[in-house]
Amino acid sequence: MGSLDSRALAPLPERTGRFDPRAKLTVYLLGFGLILLATQVADLLLFNVAALLAVAILRLGRSWWRIVRLLWPTLLLFALIVGLDGGFEAAAGATLRLLALVTVGGVFFATTPPEELGEALLASGLSPHAAFLLEGALRFAPTMAILAREVREAQESRGIRLDGLYLLRNGIALLTPLLVDAMRFADDLAEALEARGFGGPLRTPLTEYRFQASDWALVAGALAVAGALAVT
Repeated sequence: MGSLDSRALAPLPERTGRFDPRAKLTVYLLGFGLILLATQVADLLLFNVAALLAVAILRLGRSWWRIVRLLWPTLLLFALIVGLDGGFEAAAGATLRLLALVTVGGVFFATTPPEELGEALLASGLSPHAAFLLEGALRFAPTMAILAREVREAQESRGIRLDGLYLLRNGIALLTPLLVDAMRFADDLAEALEARGFGGPLRTPLTEYRFQASDWALVAGALAVAGALAVT
């Protein structure tokens, strides 16, 4: 047999972005905790400005605006409920806190694919089952949203209205195909996992995840900022 030309082999996938997913996860958890612990409106406003600056630098404005556009009724209702009980300052603080949490979460998940995060944590010693559950949980909502949009567009192309009050009357036309698609997706996922040997004692990541100098610098900078904010 002839020797196998290494150039014919497909290259291994490389991680997305400059930083390791675990470094980004550390920064995200630190930011999440600081936002939850913040009590002053000025501090929460500062967190929002920093998060929006990250959105601008990473050019995630469209994705962020799409999330906020869907979330603004919830923000308004949340501010109204809190304001009736605690006043304007409490409502402003609660709204800014929720908006900051949504923004930092959107930045993290937009720059960190779930499969990369799972693979990186797997390389750190996380069990394959726990890594799969994490990836599945992060993928579930976006996957179901895509399936729901496809079913809705297909039904509306057939003349079935699903907007406004029509959703209450024709909701079964959306729910039934959606459940069928979800079960079909689950079957396909089970077959894919079985073909890839899921459940075995070992699982080898395709990408090598190792902290570089930039990752350590990112984590150290985030810890320094968190420590400074905690002291003040």
